Amino acid sequence: MRVFELYFKRIFKRKLTFILILLLPVVFTYSVVAQYEEATKVTLTMYIEDATVNSYVSDMLKKQSVTITQASSADDAIHHRTNLGIVFTLTIADITADPDTLNVSSYVNEPSVNSNSLQIKLNSVFSVLKTLAKNTTSEQSLTTSMQEAAAASTPIQVEQKILGNPNAVVLTSSFNMIVFIIMFLTMTNTLLFLGDKVHTTTQRLLLAAGSKLSYYLQTVSVFAVIGVGQFILMVALMTGVFQIDLSLSVGELLLLVLAYGLLNMIAAGLGLLLISRTSKMSTGRLLITVVSLPLAMLGGTLWPSSIMPEGMQKLARILPTQWITELNNDMFSGFTGNSSMIAVHIISLFACAAIIFLLLTRVRTEDI
Repeated sequence: MRVFELYFKRIFKRKLTFILILLLPVVFTYSVVAQYEEATKVTLTMYIEDATVNSYVSDMLKKQSVTITQASSADDAIHHRTNLGIVFTLTIADITADPDTLNVSSYVNEPSVNSNSLQIKLNSVFSVLKTLAKNTTSEQSLTTSMQEAAAASTPIQVEQKILGNPNAVVLTSSFNMIVFIIMFLTMTNTLLFLGDKVHTTTQRLLLAAGSKLSYYLQTVSVFAVIGVGQFILMVALMTGVFQIDLSLSVGELLLLVLAYGLLNMIAAGLGLLLISRTSKMSTGRLLITVVSLPLAMLGGTLWPSSIMPEGMQKLARILPTQWITELNNDMFSGFTGNSSMIAVHIISLFACAAIIFLLLTRVRTEDI
């Protein structure tokens, strides 16, 4: 374990490196949490001219956990950045005179589950308003009825049931982003060993390790330990500090930690294979970029593999990044029938790591 101890101590002796090791998981966690909260928050921009109607709609929607932004003009509600925008220009007098003319204009930039949910909520709110208007004879009576309806508790409690995990898409997307970060950073960090190669430090370390396999196992283990530590810190921050429910059991969490540890080993192994082909830092950076970015993109870390051409999808099936993004999907889906596929993904990651170590042992000593 001499090589492992040497590199581990070398990394943590550098104050800037140590700070970055702690800081990066916090920054990435914040990015993941921001993405999660933005995707799960139901938001509405509304422009309602009549103050009484505005108050009624706001109170009714706030009881349904809708975040409301008041627009200063109809144009602001039309060109919005929320799930939905609405414009309502009728007054209490108009509604009282003819309830059947009640009409709400809604504007959607990107149809989603949240925008569809909002339209259903708004339909119920304005349907109640229309019913109240048909059963009143004056503006004052309608205003009083609206205030009572807004203040009253919901007479019917509706409990939404979604098959599987309702936040599966958001969580899968967030953890796929972590896959991209790990893959790129770990492979880039292997460039640190290029300096040792140029100054023949590696050859002296090989003597201490005893064999190439032992040397590479210890070297890659440094990345695996640090990567797993960072991943555990990110999960702890998400669940403990930001209170995100991952809907995973302890066993599933451990499997996820194992998978991301294997991903670190695969990324580090690939990086070491690439830098064995050159002694120039510029060439090493180019090789790392050329390999890591396609692995991330084809593996579904930046967008779903299903939207890619069929030929690319077939290629993606043999990539470790694809296995781990599929693992994320299986883990966070909320369904219990995915255990066999999860096992296949874990075994595939183990097999890939073994093949990479086999290739590393074939590298000539002078190229290490």
